[in-house]
Amino acid sequence: MRKHKSLVLLSLLALLAMVMPSLAAGPVYDELPDLGGREVTVAVENLYKPFQFESVATGAAEGFEYDMIAEICARLNCVPVYEVTSFSVQISQVAEGQYDLGMNGLSITDERKEVVDYSSSYINLDQYLLVRADEDRFTSLEEFAANDELVLGVQNGTSGYFVTEGVVPEDRRVIFDEFGALVAALISGDIDAMPADLSAAAGFISTTAEQVMFIGEPISKDEFGLIFPKGSDLVAPFSAAIDSMKADGFLGFLYYKWFLDLNPVTDELYEALPDLAGREVTIGVENLYSPFQFEETTTGQAMGFEYDMIAEICRRINCTPNYEVTSFSVQISQVAEGQYDLGMNGLSITDERKEVVDYSSSYINLDQYLLVRADEDRFTSLEEFAANDELILGVQNGTSGFFVTEGVVPEERRVIFDDFLPLVAALINGDIDAMPADISAAAGFISTTAEQVTFIGEPISKDEFGLIFPKGSDLVAPFSAAIDGMKADGYLAYLYYKWFFDYQVPASE
Repeated sequence: MRKHKSLVLLSLLALLAMVMPSLAAGPVYDELPDLGGREVTVAVENLYKPFQFESVATGAAEGFEYDMIAEICARLNCVPVYEVTSFSVQISQVAEGQYDLGMNGLSITDERKEVVDYSSSYINLDQYLLVRADEDRFTSLEEFAANDELVLGVQNGTSGYFVTEGVVPEDRRVIFDEFGALVAALISGDIDAMPADLSAAAGFISTTAEQVMFIGEPISKDEFGLIFPKGSDLVAPFSAAIDSMKADGFLGFLYYKWFLDLNPVTDELYEALPDLAGREVTIGVENLYSPFQFEETTTGQAMGFEYDMIAEICRRINCTPNYEVTSFSVQISQVAEGQYDLGMNGLSITDERKEVVDYSSSYINLDQYLLVRADEDRFTSLEEFAANDELILGVQNGTSGFFVTEGVVPEERRVIFDDFLPLVAALINGDIDAMPADISAAAGFISTTAEQVTFIGEPISKDEFGLIFPKGSDLVAPFSAAIDGMKADGYLAYLYYKWFFDYQVPASE
């Protein structure tokens, strides 16, 4: 099953390479400009937590914008050089060309646009009222303020705290120090509303099973952008990189990391996770399973989904990965015998393997389901679909869904597509009646089609991957905790998008 899946993924990636542009900045973000290692000077003040600040825990300059610039330059092939300046003169200095760009949580305003150019916005901090899903007593902050029976909850020191100050009477404002307690108070009815910014809307709602919603118009508006000298040739590439980071979820992950995972008092990130104190962990890997782990043909560099995942895990729990190449045929037994601390190889979680190794939490779910139009009611399973001669299945050539349905649905009722987007379009237009797709991408499929499609029935095939460890290993719990955190904050979803959609395998691979 594992080797078969490897061939499936390689076939899929090779097919995609034929229809995508040639490589520019690298095998992942080939549609973005390549700045050729260009050095860019970045003006920063380091006084605006959590965007950029000096950590009280480490003394290092860090924050949302530092992570964002690092990722932009990784995608565009540039080298950031930071220079500290004062906010009071930063805009004029950038306008005069003293710096290539400025980052400082800078609101996009018409007045500033007269002297500097902006990138695409990278965060939207419009403030709305978050309320319980059944709220019908008010639709605006003014109506809320006028009703003496209503109580507002605010988080100390946030934008929502200051926006509502002087608007809602102080005796009707309850101040909280923690976000989680604030949301819990709203759901339980202790408060009737809370201000929150639009960037976190999806997270607020999804984590509360849609018990809350945003209401009315924004009570304040604010979008941030990077600033550049007028006419700078960096505006377009930086904006393209930011737009790609919006699309693949990386900016959403950064929001979660710096606004929810950071302890604003101690400046500690992921403080609930174990600290392995820099411990070295040996990892058995084969490097033959694209896009999970492989040697990229143009550079010889080992890379992939699992390499990125392990790097992020070790950042969170403070460990040092040491990779050793081995063969899949002996990897499981070697880990079971303790020759490696863990193994990564796109390893399906099975009961048979659980007898000899322990697994981490699953980090990807490749269960295949039938994706259908939202109003579909003619079938609920692949068997019912196959039995109805009027139904047409669309499949993408070389994918898992192609092989899972082969021999089940008659070939004359399977339409083969070379590209994913035309396949989804055919489903929405009614040219086909269903298509197989894996559950990891469910949210993306549905959200990008305005919920015109949905998954139906039970999985037509099941497969979850996990890291393997020797039985009883003390690493299972910390690695699983880190993986669970990466599921919650969107990092694994970003990696899925990066390696299954953005990565383009060279034709020779």
